[in-house]
Amino acid sequence: MLYDKWVKEWKSALAENFFLRVLCLVLALAVVINVLFFRSKDRIILVPPKMEKAAWVDQDKVSESYLEQTGVFFATFAGNMSPINAEYNAKLLLEHTVPTAAAELKNEVTSQAAYFKKNNVTQAFFPEGVKVDSEKNFVSIEGQVIRYVGSTKIAQERAIINVKFKVKNYSIKIDELYLDYPERVKKKEEEKEKADKKKQSQQQKKEDAQNGQ
Repeated sequence: MLYDKWVKEWKSALAENFFLRVLCLVLALAVVINVLFFRSKDRIILVPPKMEKAAWVDQDKVSESYLEQTGVFFATFAGNMSPINAEYNAKLLLEHTVPTAAAELKNEVTSQAAYFKKNNVTQAFFPEGVKVDSEKNFVSIEGQVIRYVGSTKIAQERAIINVKFKVKNYSIKIDELYLDYPERVKKKEEEKEKADKKKQSQQQKKEDAQNGQ
C-alpha cells in the first residue's frame, strides 16, 4: 500500500513538473514574440519627477501633456536669460535641437546670449497661457517679458515663445523656436497705417493744389 501511494505521488510530481516546464516555455516564447513582432507598437509611460502630469511617448508621437510641459520647460530657458546664464541656456537649447535646425537657431540664440552678456541685460519670462497643437507638435507659450539693466527695469511687454518639436524613435527634439511680440506687431501696423494716411493726405493736397492752378 505504501509503495502504491509513493508511486502515485511520484507520478503526480512528474506531471506537475512537466506542466511547469511547459508553462515556462510558453511564457518565454511569448516574451520573444512580443519583442520581435510588437515592439513598434510599444508605448512608453512617463512620469518624470519634474512634471506635474503623466505623459506618454510613442515611436513618432507624444501626448499633449508631454508637449505642453516640454514646451514650457524649454521656454523658460529661452525666455529667462542673464549675463550669467545666457551662454548656458543657449548651449542647452542647441543640444536639444535637431541637426537640420541647429545652425539657424544657433545664430539667433548665441547672438542673443552675447547681447545679454555684453549689455548686462537680465530678462525674465512669466508664462500666462499655453496653446498646444498636438497634430503639428507645436506649442505656444504666452506671457510677460520684463527686462532689466542691472537693477533698473527698462521694458515690459507681452511675448509668445513658439516651439515646434520633431518626434522620432521615442525622442523629442526642437525643430523651431522663435519669439513673437504682439504689441510690437500692432505698433508697427498702427505706424504703417498712420504713415499711409499721411501720405494719402499729402497726395490729396498736392492734387488739390494742382487742380487749383
